Amino acid sequence: MARRQPVNALGIAGWLFAELALVLMIVALGSDDHVPAAARPATPSASPAPTTSTTASPEGLSLTTKSFIMSVDGSSAGVVDEFRRRLLDEVGPDARVGLILVFGKSRDPSVPTQGTLVSQQLKDLVVPAGLPQLSTMNDMRAYLGSDGAPGDAKVELFLLGGGR
Repeated sequence: MARRQPVNALGIAGWLFAELALVLMIVALGSDDHVPAAARPATPSASPAPTTSTTASPEGLSLTTKSFIMSVDGSSAGVVDEFRRRLLDEVGPDARVGLILVFGKSRDPSVPTQGTLVSQQLKDLVVPAGLPQLSTMNDMRAYLGSDGAPGDAKVELFLLGGGR
């Protein structure tokens, strides 16, 4: 009979670090302003007249996050309304959210890994709600967290910067 290997915390931390590195690489690639060579204007041999133009800065995720902790009850009554209110309080009506990380705390202290279920429940309720600040959102990820009371979720918002 095969014995189950104990969970290696270092191995789990390594996978979390690898996923974070992948997300950061995707963000970095997505925030670069790539212009194909064919689309670049030809450089004339004579010195060009100085021109002034206003170009929008490249769009990318802001490294400064906004966060809040909210209760995610099992019945899901009012969770979307509470999320909408907290989102409006934190970022306002015109903000553009690019990435959301949700860190849920288990409702049962004897099974702490069920915090991801709290995070996933919040994600499953919020994503289909069609909130205007989330129209530019690329992803919402559910993780295990430790902040707040049992059944709470810490929501970290990464806003889009530039591009306007």
